[in-house]
Amino acid sequence: MKLERHVGGLSLARKANYLRARGWREEEDGWSSEIFGLLPMAKAIHHQLTDDLSQALRARGWQVLGFSERGYVRMREGERGKPCSLPKALRTQARREKRPVAELTYELFLAALVVEEGA
Repeated sequence: MKLERHVGGLSLARKANYLRARGWREEEDGWSSEIFGLLPMAKAIHHQLTDDLSQALRARGWQVLGFSERGYVRMREGERGKPCSLPKALRTQARREKRPVAELTYELFLAALVVEEGA
């Protein structure tokens, strides 16, 4: 699942603003973050969305088990759930809430932006 597709197909300007708001710095060779290092914009967006969405699912009872070097996250529902990917966790949560995955994903994305702006 391409997460960017579910957050409204961000324009270049919106992608840049999103990354800046999340603490990334634009550099000559890409985007830099203290957590993720220097990455091209597409990978920076992917990593940041993955982080924001996984943190939003934590508020709904999911656990983050870890991140891979490629920016993928393993999650588990509660204490006893089976480990799964972020897309699977989003599908499971959307099904539980009886909503489309894209709608839930976009809501989680917007909530992360609102929290950042309010901080």
